[in-house]
Amino acid sequence: MTQERPVSEAVSEERTLLLNVKRAGEDISEGWHAFGVAGAALSAKSLFYLTFHDRFDNPITEQMVFKRRDATSYRDIVVYVTPDVHRVKFFSASGFRADRDATFSIRPMRSGVAALHFLLTSSMSLKTRLLRDAMRRPLSLARHVRALLVDAARENRLSTWSYADWIRFFDDWSAFALPDGSFPSIAYAVCSERDESEALAATLRSLRRQPGEPRHVVIGPAAMAQRAERIAGLEADYVGILQAGEILAPHATALAAFALDRCGRPEIAICDDDEIDRAAVRHRPHFKPVPGHALMLSGTLARGLWLVRRGTLAAQPCPSGWAEDWRLRCWLDGYHRDQGRSSARLPYILSHRGPDVELAPAAVLADAVGSHLRRQGMPLTAMATYPTELALAARSAFPSIDCVIPSKLTSAESVSCIRSVLATTDYGNIAVRIALTQQGEPSALQASNFGKIAGKSTSLECVKAASFNFSATNNAIARGSSADYLLLLNDDVIPIRPDWLRWMVSLLDDPQVGVVGARLLYPDDTIQHAGVVMGLNGLCTHAHRGLARQDAGYMGRARLTQDVTVVTGACMLVRRSLYQRLGGLDEGYPSAFNDVDFCLRVREQGFSVVYAAQAELYHDESRTYGSHYAGDRAAFHEAEVARMRTRWAAVCADDPFYSPNLGLGSESEWRPAFPPRTFGPAR
Repeated sequence: MTQERPVSEAVSEERTLLLNVKRAGEDISEGWHAFGVAGAALSAKSLFYLTFHDRFDNPITEQMVFKRRDATSYRDIVVYVTPDVHRVKFFSASGFRADRDATFSIRPMRSGVAALHFLLTSSMSLKTRLLRDAMRRPLSLARHVRALLVDAARENRLSTWSYADWIRFFDDWSAFALPDGSFPSIAYAVCSERDESEALAATLRSLRRQPGEPRHVVIGPAAMAQRAERIAGLEADYVGILQAGEILAPHATALAAFALDRCGRPEIAICDDDEIDRAAVRHRPHFKPVPGHALMLSGTLARGLWLVRRGTLAAQPCPSGWAEDWRLRCWLDGYHRDQGRSSARLPYILSHRGPDVELAPAAVLADAVGSHLRRQGMPLTAMATYPTELALAARSAFPSIDCVIPSKLTSAESVSCIRSVLATTDYGNIAVRIALTQQGEPSALQASNFGKIAGKSTSLECVKAASFNFSATNNAIARGSSADYLLLLNDDVIPIRPDWLRWMVSLLDDPQVGVVGARLLYPDDTIQHAGVVMGLNGLCTHAHRGLARQDAGYMGRARLTQDVTVVTGACMLVRRSLYQRLGGLDEGYPSAFNDVDFCLRVREQGFSVVYAAQAELYHDESRTYGSHYAGDRAAFHEAEVARMRTRWAAVCADDPFYSPNLGLGSESEWRPAFPPRTFGPAR
């Protein structure tokens, strides 16, 4: 990576400006308050919001936005301040220099005045609902008014805003221009299945709108044989790959050059994109993660503008004329050579998929993925679907696995779950080691329950300790292991698919993968775990929690195997040598966050962490051990949270597999972020 240069006047390093902080006991107290903002020179596109924070400075509310009353003023935000609010922070999310001159006011309000305010200013739908409820149950009017106050306050939350709002505030680059300095040059290669089409014409029109009209070549059916020569003759540092019907944003070339320079001029860069209809309305943004091998195999990252070093692209063979195929083979071949270390994501919408866009057939992408898997020696095959689905292939060797299950072994539920694991799992080379954490020997009940489980590949082992420590228990058993892999497993999981473990092992056949986690479902068939997003809800949260099992989720990611930052330790397969090299789980995290910390340390060592969507199990979370912080464990909570925030502050601020264009609040997961955590145009 090249050293990053100081930010020029062309961009603002941070879109979000903290303008003011009000503290409990000084400016605010429990009760209703009206928060106001004013300023004489504010832009029509100025955007202000406030958040409430607890005594640890964690946000405890969604962002609440000030809505415009007219061209020069904003409506007050009226909201109830609860006792746990210690700070109120005011922000500008639009990046205008004049926003720094905005003034903020706070006025306490009586509840009756607050109710009158909402009746006058809330939406017609809320007023209609109040009238309807009051007519049905007039004696419950006070309760109906309280419900109205809560729902009206929610109308101020940024998570209710649309992608069109996001475009209006954060995707206006009309004033952007490259600053003085040396930036990479960009030309374009446009793949087209026909020599003339409306899709091709739309792409070429967007090229002509780029400042300086960069050089380009069209690679149609007649030009396939000369593709390498035509790319080599473009005389640019990078070549942007487009398919007919992919339309460049007017600022795409200039912003791409700037962003490529900032991220060290990688060999390959993928960019965000969205779709645009015939009325020029943009929709369905695709805010992408940093490229990872597992998700790349699905083909879902291969659409939209890619930028590839000219020499790399000219040397890349591709049997078809499809841009998606060409992009995919470039990245997968690079991964085979150097594990994809020289690729990056540019988190900006630089192209739009038009209504006539040409899309590669699923069989073309499956061929690219399948040939790569054979070259990697992974026992998987690719099927001709979109997204590309994988299937297990026959394997000649089955690595040995020690499965460590910490358990009290006193409940019928845990016995049933462990028996299900043993009876259902179709993987032979596994030894199950049930670990009791207690001071004495197994009780008669524990011995009896083990007798219901015991088989030739099971053992019962005691870890002498006064209290349960999940990390210490797993570490004690792992120290005596000589297996190829360790499987950390809760005693409250039940396999759904017999092949769940074979899927996890197949992904560990990639030597760059250090940890594989499973897809865990609640008993009601909603998602409990599909990877972990760092920074979500203030620290970290399971991705897609509560989503129905059959739902694909954002960009299909709830059902796609992919690289993630963290997976849960409730079902985690890890290389035994790597586990022991890292010293296992951190025993300073006796109950929670030990899996989060471990995965982050694995990634520090250069290994990937993968969520295996095909490895499905039910997880009746905390049913056998209870809450992480119940009883005598409650005292650990604040200290462990503070330690996580300090040690892993950087990844909490920027999870590479969760776009900075996506929200981090409890109601904004997988929705556009207001504001995005990227640099924006200077204003």
